[in-house]
Amino acid sequence: MSRKPQAAEQAPARREHKTRTRRLPQHLPVIEEEAAPPAEVLAEPDAWRKTSCETSDQLEKEPGYFYLRRTVRWRYVPVDQPFATPVISPAKPRIIDNGFLGPGLLAELLANKYLYHLPFHRQHQLNLRRHGVDIDENTMHDAAEKVGDQLGILVARMKERMLAGGVVRSDETPVRCLDRTAPGGTAPGGSKLGYFWVYRGPSGDVIFDWQTSREHRHLAQWFDENFEGVLLSDGYQAYAAYCELQARRRKKVRRAACLAHIRRKFEAALKERPAVVAWILKQIAALYRIERDLEDHGATTEVRARVRHNRSLPLIRLLGKALKHLSATAIRPKSRLGEALHYALGQWSAMHTFLDDGRVAIDNNSTERDIRSTAVGKKNWLCVSRKEVNDVEKAA
Repeated sequence: MSRKPQAAEQAPARREHKTRTRRLPQHLPVIEEEAAPPAEVLAEPDAWRKTSCETSDQLEKEPGYFYLRRTVRWRYVPVDQPFATPVISPAKPRIIDNGFLGPGLLAELLANKYLYHLPFHRQHQLNLRRHGVDIDENTMHDAAEKVGDQLGILVARMKERMLAGGVVRSDETPVRCLDRTAPGGTAPGGSKLGYFWVYRGPSGDVIFDWQTSREHRHLAQWFDENFEGVLLSDGYQAYAAYCELQARRRKKVRRAACLAHIRRKFEAALKERPAVVAWILKQIAALYRIERDLEDHGATTEVRARVRHNRSLPLIRLLGKALKHLSATAIRPKSRLGEALHYALGQWSAMHTFLDDGRVAIDNNSTERDIRSTAVGKKNWLCVSRKEVNDVEKAA
């Protein structure tokens, strides 16, 4: 009995990949620019003739529209030697070797993601819907990684200038990261807390350093072990521990306290002892008025130090005596006023640092403003992946 022939198994359909041209709308404008001829052609233009050209395109974007930037490079051969090897101008360097995305478009993609917290998959949808341009999400990720590698040179230069300035402001903020392998204490969904350590230099440079914990060793790893200067921060113990570590290395790092953190503690205690706390806040306000006057008049660092010594030092001494007197009275340590006094007195020696160094600010508010943008990011970021956690841990 003959068997019924079986139908041949169908091969699985291969996924069709779109070419660059099929990902772009046909109406996209093209801006052409001709590269300058090679030096030998410029020297004797009548001795050469054009034969053919090479063209290379880059997808670019300006606010509101995409376009193609097309570079035309002509080949030349000597007029009297038509079979000689042609000469052609070298191709212009690109941020990404042989990359199709131009520098303006790359800058926008990275700014949208890291400054305005717009993930790549949303940018892909917006570009496709609004402009008909299909830039694959994976292409954006690869481009960001390659540009990030090159930006490491810029970050290293920023860090070098920051440490050379001698005054660094620092703060940290938690960021939840995806990690299903984390030990006990892992939140539902397999995540744990990482931290952005933020550093600001006197020239306004800001560097975010992502780490997997809040331990003071991250400070020691980020700073040069030979660093000497001033570290402005809140009262978190890790900063004092780093200064002590540098002291053991025979390097002098003075810690400067943040008056804004001290003020907030007393503002929270205003209802407990209104008259007493109001007087303390009045002295702090007087210190800030002095700083505002210096800022309004564009005072130099030397002038700041001199004015602070003459006007701010008496207020600091008066306020310090008042805080010590209050702490000796019957104030409950666990009350808000008791906690404010304990925090302020713990920071008071570091509060004197700004008096004789005009480079040092009275508070760390500027660094806190730098951190503020991450609050928006945390609502838009999908996650920090385990791969990024591993990369950080290897670097540590």
